[in-house]
Amino acid sequence: MHNTVNHCFMDFINFNKDLPFSDRLQSPYYQLGFICSVQAVPEIVELEDWLSYLWLPREKIQFDNETQATHYAQQILLIANEINELYSQAIPLTSLNSLQWLDQQQQLTQNGVDFAEGFLMAIEQFNEQWLRVSHNETTQNLLQTTILLLTKLIPEQESHSSLSSVFEQLPETAEILSILPQLMSQLAFVAAEHGSSETSL
Repeated sequence: MHNTVNHCFMDFINFNKDLPFSDRLQSPYYQLGFICSVQAVPEIVELEDWLSYLWLPREKIQFDNETQATHYAQQILLIANEINELYSQAIPLTSLNSLQWLDQQQQLTQNGVDFAEGFLMAIEQFNEQWLRVSHNETTQNLLQTTILLLTKLIPEQESHSSLSSVFEQLPETAEILSILPQLMSQLAFVAAEHGSSETSL
């Protein structure tokens, strides 16, 4: 299983590059960030409720035929299930190789920016589900830390004057990228625990 997991992220990226409708989709790393985020939501969100967010704005989900649609859905479910398997055991997403999102000058590449934007977009879209565990301090601390660190990775936000003093206290980009695989998995693991206990009440 771990050999499969080691390759699932790059397999997903490469799969996206070969799609005939890739020009209508968000970038592969944005999609990956979104899927990593939606799988961390405290309760299960069905595929049909989030698949459209992998498309570019104003693009509709359209396939040439049923085989193409089935194949695409299978690949999305495959990566979602692999991520969920890691989350359920609090295993860090080290196979994202997030430190490779730095260029030779140690600046964040567009891949890293896209991942951060995708992850944050899913938190925004499913904020209602996160609010259901707002009473749990551990989950909220992990969530807010994740949001802050990912927000710092987005260039436009870095220059936002109201956030600059907060960002100065946060780790530098390379450290954020090294923390991220464990942080995301820990967030998902804790959120699932408290989400399931909330549902059982």
